[in-house]
Amino acid sequence: MQPSNKSPLAPLNRGLFLTQATMIWERLLLPAIFPFLLLALLVAVAGQWGLFALVPKPVHIAVLAVGLVICVVAAVRLALRFRMPTFTEINTRLAVDNDLRPERLLAMRHERQQPSLKVGKAKAGIAASDPFALRYVALAAAILGFLILGPVSVDQVASGFMPLGGTMQSLAALSIK
Repeated sequence: MQPSNKSPLAPLNRGLFLTQATMIWERLLLPAIFPFLLLALLVAVAGQWGLFALVPKPVHIAVLAVGLVICVVAAVRLALRFRMPTFTEINTRLAVDNDLRPERLLAMRHERQQPSLKVGKAKAGIAASDPFALRYVALAAAILGFLILGPVSVDQVASGFMPLGGTMQSLAALSIK
C-alpha cells in the first residue's frame, strides 16, 4: 500500500523535512561546533610543539580559559544570528539537489505517486565561523610539527589539555577503577 501524498512518509514531505534538517545543520550546528574543534586542534598542536611546557601552569590555565570563552562567545553570536530556512529556500534547495524546477516540487504535492527524492549533502559553511582562516594555520603547524619533530608521544600532545599534570596512563587507570 502506497502512503498518501499527505503522509509525513511521502517522498516529498520526507525530502522537505530532511532538506530543512540539513540546512539547519549547515546554518547553526556546524558553525557553532567549529570554534570548539578549532580550539582543540590549536591546543593539540601547541602540546605537540611543547609550547605549554615553557609557560607556568597559571598561564596555561588562562590560555585554555580564554580560548574557551572565545569559543562560547563565537557560538552564542552564531546562534543569535541564526535564521530558520524559509519554505522557498527549502523547496529551491530540494529542487536543485534533484535537478528539478521548484514549481515541479510544488506540483508534486498533488500527485498520488511521487518519485523518490534525494537530499543533498550538507555544505560546510566554516568560512563564516573562521574569518581568519585559523584552520589552515593549525593544519600547517600540525604538519610541520610532524615533519620537524617526528612522531611525538600522545602524552606530549595531551599535555596541552591537562595544565595541572597527569598523563594518559593515569587517566586510563582512573577509568578502569
